[in-house]
Amino acid sequence: MHFAAQTHVDNSFGNSFEFTKNTIYGTHVLLEACKVTGQQIKRFIHVSTDEVYGETDEDALVGNHEASQLLPTNPYSATKAGAEMLVMAHGRSYGLPVITTRGNNVYGPNQFPEKMIPKFILLAMRGKSLPIHGDGSNVRSYLYCEDVAEAFETILHKGEVGHVYNIGTDKERTVLDVVKDICRLFTLEADQVIKFVENRPFNDQRYFLDHQKLKNLGWSERTTWVEGLKKTMEWYLSNPDWWGDVSGALLPHPRMLMMPGSERNASDVGILAASHMANKSSHKGMVIPVPKTNPTNQKPLLKFLIYGRTGWIGGLLGKLCEKQEILFEYGKGRLQERSQVLADIQSVRPTHVLNAAGVTGRPNVDWSESHKPETIRTNVAGTLTLADVCREHGLLMVNFATGCIFEYDDAHPLGSGIGFKEEDKPNFIGSFYSKTKAMVEELLNEYDNVCTLRVRMPISSDLSNPRNFITKIAKYDKVVNIPNSMTILDELLPISIEMAKRNLRGIWNFTNPGVVSHNEILEMYKKYINPNFKWVNFTLDEQAKVIVAPRSNNEMDASKLKNEFPELLSIKESLIKYVF
Repeated sequence: MHFAAQTHVDNSFGNSFEFTKNTIYGTHVLLEACKVTGQQIKRFIHVSTDEVYGETDEDALVGNHEASQLLPTNPYSATKAGAEMLVMAHGRSYGLPVITTRGNNVYGPNQFPEKMIPKFILLAMRGKSLPIHGDGSNVRSYLYCEDVAEAFETILHKGEVGHVYNIGTDKERTVLDVVKDICRLFTLEADQVIKFVENRPFNDQRYFLDHQKLKNLGWSERTTWVEGLKKTMEWYLSNPDWWGDVSGALLPHPRMLMMPGSERNASDVGILAASHMANKSSHKGMVIPVPKTNPTNQKPLLKFLIYGRTGWIGGLLGKLCEKQEILFEYGKGRLQERSQVLADIQSVRPTHVLNAAGVTGRPNVDWSESHKPETIRTNVAGTLTLADVCREHGLLMVNFATGCIFEYDDAHPLGSGIGFKEEDKPNFIGSFYSKTKAMVEELLNEYDNVCTLRVRMPISSDLSNPRNFITKIAKYDKVVNIPNSMTILDELLPISIEMAKRNLRGIWNFTNPGVVSHNEILEMYKKYINPNFKWVNFTLDEQAKVIVAPRSNNEMDASKLKNEFPELLSIKESLIKYVF
């Protein structure tokens, strides 16, 4: 009984190659393994989905039957249809005793909350808004997991080899109706908690199945919608932490990381069916293996190789990994030495590489003006070497870069609220440090395995750290007063780890939305930390007389990051929450 597959449509939009690899290639491997056993296999039941039929017309009175044309519309359903073709071919060519099922949506206890019903139950439990794709008019059919388990038992014993069976229900519900029913269970005002969000790239309006063929074998749906939904809610209320940290799955448009060879942190029909068949006393004589370890403790197999152990950000990344129980090691080699980087990767065998190494200069970037070869060696040659080695080994490299490669200009005037976007060309060449960072960023664009995070004027709650922007300006004799985009590390570094898990790539402005001026920060410092604090301002012209290289001042557009992480706070909100 072959239930295994990548199961979630949203994920397929973000990582479609993994669906091809697991669903099509994985099914092919399993078929070939069965083929070489000769006559040992008596049934090969392939579990497919109603989505292979594509959309059903809104006014259709008769559902898709087993001989209907397959017209998948998204990467998930396309790979399921592809797997079906391989199953059919092995049945025809090699006589493998195959049966295929195509089912409606399944729900019930134990389901991973990337699926709509458990997602909304968990969000309601946490007092969060319930995000509905589009206008919520999409129609779906839902079957309780125990009924689906019974359907598979019926097909196993009574199904005919070579046939296809639809597992469905005549009862249909719009997404909006489902969410309103969940609101009623939690006594929530639907109008207050429902939030309509951007739709999927393509969202089928309706799936409708004709399941008479299965009914002819003696199966029928037994659990009512009200009963099944109530039992599901009660299970999640009793097991709120069953799946551990599922914050990534609870987003409106999740893009979960799916690494080859790692455990899938989502359930499918098979897990649901097995877990509930194990609890049904009527299934006498069945042996269901029970895992000795609690699945709540199983975490995706991640291992980070981090460069920049002695640096501020590199050190914080290690502490975050410890807190999240992510395996990690710090790189020992010098980035510009290819053989040393290779040795690190071969020794550590990471799933991801995080690069927080680089030359910024001590006490500040003025150092780079008199140490140009050293700056190039690390910031350019070293970073490119690491990216190249990672690409050879199929590894994602998260590169902590800088946003100090822009300065206010006519197209992005001071105070306008128009920020520099990810695709804008760097325009600040005032410091050699910034020149090297702009140069390497442009070259890294040619690598499809790199996620570049533009950090600016980093701030953390540790006000004793000399690299902290607040700590710096609080000790200056005089400060300029210019609004800038900045990065609150307490909020954004955990997001960088989540970005690695989601396998995100490309350039990202890694700042909190909005800007804050030096004076506004110091006013907060005075209010929350030191009521007696005083400071003096001076102009950019006056500042230029005491520094070697000019400093970058700009506003960066963080809307791309905000869209991926809607919970991201504005710079001033983040300062108050995380720092002060």
